[in-house]
Order: sequence, then structure tokens, then C-alpha cells
Amino acid sequence: MIKIRLLERDIHRNETTFRPFVNAQDIFSDVGISFTDSDDYDYAWIAQASIIDKKKSLDESVENGLEFVSKITGDYFIIDGQDATTLIGTIDVFRKSNALLFLKNSYLKDFDLYKQDWANGRYYWGKGNYSVSDIDDLKPRMKLTGCNWLHTVIPNWLTYTASKRYDVSCMFGYPTEVPVYEHDVCQTNYYDPHRKDLIETLGNKYKIAGLTNGVRIPINEYYKRMYDSKIIMAPLGYGEIAPRDLESAMFGSVLMKPDMSHVWSKPFIYEEDITYISVNYDWSNLEEKIDYVLSDYDNIRERLVQNMRKRFEEEYDLKHLVLNVYNIFKDLSDIGEEN
Repeated sequence: MIKIRLLERDIHRNETTFRPFVNAQDIFSDVGISFTDSDDYDYAWIAQASIIDKKKSLDESVENGLEFVSKITGDYFIIDGQDATTLIGTIDVFRKSNALLFLKNSYLKDFDLYKQDWANGRYYWGKGNYSVSDIDDLKPRMKLTGCNWLHTVIPNWLTYTASKRYDVSCMFGYPTEVPVYEHDVCQTNYYDPHRKDLIETLGNKYKIAGLTNGVRIPINEYYKRMYDSKIIMAPLGYGEIAPRDLESAMFGSVLMKPDMSHVWSKPFIYEEDITYISVNYDWSNLEEKIDYVLSDYDNIRERLVQNMRKRFEEEYDLKHLVLNVYNIFKDLSDIGEEN
């Protein structure tokens, strides 16, 4: 039995990163893998919230992260549950640590993009101050976890035969009330314009469900407006994959979001015009895509919603996650035998 200790498993962000593994622990046990909180373990898993502090400068965050891992006895992995573009902080600790592997929920398909300078690493936000120039050297020890944000959602597939009041749901926070900083860089200056451009591009042509000045409303009303929308917009935020993507299929609505073909994750259920409708990040083809969906809504909605539901049920079966982790340890064992 391989015993894995999930360090600081209950703190914010670590909990969601570890949740899919904990939910699958009975299946893991069947293949000889268990999770523990005790000091008797074979490997420690360290999630991102334990080794990065986005409220501090990058240098200070990395220094604190390295101090944390220096206290770990025995072999350990770094587990990054963030989205594809977000390597900042975690990979910097990994580079200077003794971690055996770096496991992440999703990556960019083109690892060369990590070599370029982007705004805190998020290439869709444009040029900035962060890159990973040595990604080729690190890549052999970078693996997929086999899970992502959609593993944290337990879907309730609702009926959707009733007519929907709104053409488009823009039920997301905008404008940001308090500016958000990560490692001394203001993220709001990138986050808000993407949403502002979306709202302005939509104009007055469509009936839109949205929030007033980003003010939150009761959760029941929030979900009711989404359910009553034919199309659910999912702009990119601090990452690419979000619960809203699955909520669209729960509510029987068409998911529309910026193209996802740059993302490498396992599972991956985003397929253009099969499970969702992709749109350019700058919204330049937004009106064209909305009019396409509305022109034959019932048929398009039925195809996309049913495909998304079916693929989620098949590909997010926890046995696939368990097999992925099992193979990671098998490969690690094979490497050890070769050496």
C-alpha cells in the first residue's frame, strides 16, 4: 500500500485541489493507494496554498515556499490545482526544491508559450513580466493530475423544456469592487476589461441576464437567471475552466466561452460545436456566434447539452483519475528500477 499524506488538506484552495482524490479514496484503496494525515507515509503531497502567497512579492512568496518544503521529511510532490497558464510561484518553488514531480490540473498545449513574458504568466492577458525560460528542463517531471475544477462540481441535471426568458446570461462579477493584486501586479486591470468589452459588444441587441454594477444577489435568484438564459457566457478569469461551464449543461443552456483549444487537461470535454460554442477572446465574432445559436436554438441546445452531460458522466468517472495516479507511481517505480 502506497501511503500519501495530503499536507494542510483543509485550508482554502488546498481543499478543492485535494477534493477529487479524497472523493475517490475508496477506489484508490482498491489499487493499493491510501491517503493519510499521519506522519507514517511514503510520499507527501503539497498543494499550492501551502507554498505560494499571492499577497506577497514573488521573491518573498518563493522564499517562504522553499522554507515550507525544506521541513518535509521524505519524498514529496508539488500539486498545482490551478489553471493552465498559472505556473507563477509554484513552478519557482519546484525548480529549487527536492520535489520528485510537479502535478498540475492543466497546462498549455504549447509549452513554448511559457517561455514568453506574460502578465503574471497568463498569456491571454498579453505581455507582462513573467516567464519560465527553463520549461524544457522542467517538463519531464511535470505531469497531469488527472482532474480539474469540474471534478469539484456534483451536477444536478435539470429538465429544460420550459422556454427561457433571456438570450444571454452575463451573471458574473463586474466591475470588480476592490482591485485584486497578485505578487504586486494588479490583476483587475486585465480581468475587468475582458468583461467590459463583452458587455459593450453585446450592446442592446439581446435580452441579457446580468448583475447591476457587479452587486451580488441571493444565490437562488442568481441560479434562476442563469437557468432562464438560452446562452451562458463564461469569460476567462484567473483561469480557463470554471464551475459555470458545467452549470450550463445542468441548466439546459448553451455554453459559450473563449476558445479552449490551447488547454491540455485530463479529462477534457470542450469540443467546438459539440459540447460548447467557442468565441474569440476579443469577442470579435461574438455576435456571429450568438446569432448562429439563436437561429436554431432548440436543436443546437439539445445537441450541446446532451453531449456535455454524456461526456461528463463518462470522462469524470473517478476510476479514470485513480488510473492516472496509479500510472504516475508505476512510471516512478520504473524510473527508480532503471536507475
